[in-house]
Amino acid sequence: MIINSVTVENFRSFYGEQEISFATDREKNTTLIYAMNGVGKTNLLNAILWCLHGEFSPSFKNREEILNWEAKRRGRKSYHVTVCFEENESEYIVKRSGGDIDSFKVFEVTDGNLVEIRQDPRLFINSIIPRDMAGYFISDGEGSDLVVDSDGMISVRRSIRDILGFNVAERTREDLGKIRSELRSELKRVDKDKEIADIEEKLQVFDESIASKRKDLEENQSALEKYQIQRDQVDKKLGGSSTVEVKRLQSERSRMESERTRLTREFRAEESKKISLIREYSWVAFAHKLTKEGLDFIDESELKGRIPAPYNIQLVKDILNESECICGASISPGSEAYERIQKLLGEAADPGLINRLQRARSRLTAVKTLSGQGKARLDENFKRCASLRRHIDELTVGIDRCSADIEKIDDEQISAWEKERRSLDEKIRETNRAIGRLQENIERSTKSKKEYQDKASRIVGLSGRAKLIKHKIDVVDRLDEVIATALDEAEGSIHSILKAKIDDFLDKYLRQDYQVKMTSDFKLGLVDRNDVLVPPGGGQGAILSFIYISSLISIARERRDLDSSILTPGAIAPLIFDAPFSKLDSKYAPNIAKELPKLVDQLIILMYQDKGKEVDSTLNDEGKLGKIYYFTEETAAEQGQKSVQEYRFGGKTIPATVYGAPLDKVVVREAEAYE
Repeated sequence: MIINSVTVENFRSFYGEQEISFATDREKNTTLIYAMNGVGKTNLLNAILWCLHGEFSPSFKNREEILNWEAKRRGRKSYHVTVCFEENESEYIVKRSGGDIDSFKVFEVTDGNLVEIRQDPRLFINSIIPRDMAGYFISDGEGSDLVVDSDGMISVRRSIRDILGFNVAERTREDLGKIRSELRSELKRVDKDKEIADIEEKLQVFDESIASKRKDLEENQSALEKYQIQRDQVDKKLGGSSTVEVKRLQSERSRMESERTRLTREFRAEESKKISLIREYSWVAFAHKLTKEGLDFIDESELKGRIPAPYNIQLVKDILNESECICGASISPGSEAYERIQKLLGEAADPGLINRLQRARSRLTAVKTLSGQGKARLDENFKRCASLRRHIDELTVGIDRCSADIEKIDDEQISAWEKERRSLDEKIRETNRAIGRLQENIERSTKSKKEYQDKASRIVGLSGRAKLIKHKIDVVDRLDEVIATALDEAEGSIHSILKAKIDDFLDKYLRQDYQVKMTSDFKLGLVDRNDVLVPPGGGQGAILSFIYISSLISIARERRDLDSSILTPGAIAPLIFDAPFSKLDSKYAPNIAKELPKLVDQLIILMYQDKGKEVDSTLNDEGKLGKIYYFTEETAAEQGQKSVQEYRFGGKTIPATVYGAPLDKVVVREAEAYE
């Protein structure tokens, strides 16, 4: 999407028609629009956002008073904004009117004629720049919703989900939940025996309980990470103390805590291994005594020659049937030889019995072998667990001793930090316990839900109507599960991608003055060279927002051609920034100015002219500056003692305010080419 022009008429500070034609060259892709504070920068940005999506930026005030006051005084009752843009080599014109005229239309320019598109204009615009992503491309730098919290971090999870196209899928899941509830209510009415309806009612309770517990789990996991970050910051303060003894004790405590954390992970792994070993060898342990007795019996029988005996039953029977010995002698029934051979059947071996005994012996021998292996492996595991437990306890004693020694130091600031650390440690322990309980509850509830689902699938004798409703519920459940899995996978995959893009930005443009810390639940914070979070200030917040938005837009561009039936594709749109450098230190403004034009095909910056930040000269030197506009405020008031603010373009001075004009209005003018 490339915006060719925007025309505003009687919109806020703009009386009559005012038009701006933006730079569209792929190299010189940046348009600078200068205005004094309070004159109309935010109004122009919101005019574009409103024209496309009927919405305003978060900081836009008095949203019900859009009609220009001079136009209103002269009897006008409506306001209009027109945006002309190109997409895929086609040109479109979007027109939106408000006030007495409520209209929104999109036209395609074909052979110089305007042809209104038949598709719903909202859906058409949403397919080019989705509403959920528009706020990141059309960004209010002075009123960003990326709020820096008291710890110096911003939570970006919602905006990540917006850029990944979660919103339609999330609303679909909400709708599926409503459909599921309605189907269960209907099933309750048609199921005469109430058996399946009662089960579905219980499943509904499980669904609600699991969803609630998962939300609590996320909140606790987020809180845990926050407490851990806060404790790390306290540790860094203690480690940076001017008191040598405090630094030594803190360093020793940190070392022992790291070692304890490592050993605790190993201990948990060994405990899990112990459970696996018990499951693997428990049946061997129970069969150990029986195995010994069985092998003794078989071996004793073999020694006696009874099993196997020296004669085979089938051989003896064959001799008797043939009435002839294997030596050729005749054997007739009733003879002494016949009777003696007949007696051999009592001692002869049964091949089937021999085979079964051989298999039993083989199995018992295997059990005997596994019994020895199992005992050795379990002994080793128990010894390892005991050793780890002993080392963990020793480290805990050492950590407590360091903490006690730090508390004894007579320093008010050290005492305050150590008290804060103690409080955070307790919060971490409590939160960890809460997380463990929630995970167990979710696991139990999920298992119980599965049991009821299996029970429901075994019920027969349902009416045709009940069967149909139950089938619909099953389809809804499967669809909901597919969407939930896709969303989890998408969010999980983006964490490393976002971190890599942020690090790349830092490497290129901020000279390693800062690093970005990112938590697993998508909170970002700036840390200095000592890995201490930078206090939330205007300049630091601006840097953080720049880094984040640039990375976000890069991700959106890469997802432009996403082929997904669940997630909304990304977008390629102009980046329109309102006052992006107002809170940014002049040290970083030129570097940011170099980066912004590379993010998108078109860049539009509305700002206060500040020569100290060298934005325009940087853009010009980089070959990115295409056009410059400025707003002149014309007022019917007399100048009196008021000073006149001025713009400077190519060595020329232009007044920003004109006094004694016929009426009050803001006029948009294009500046001469940059020299």
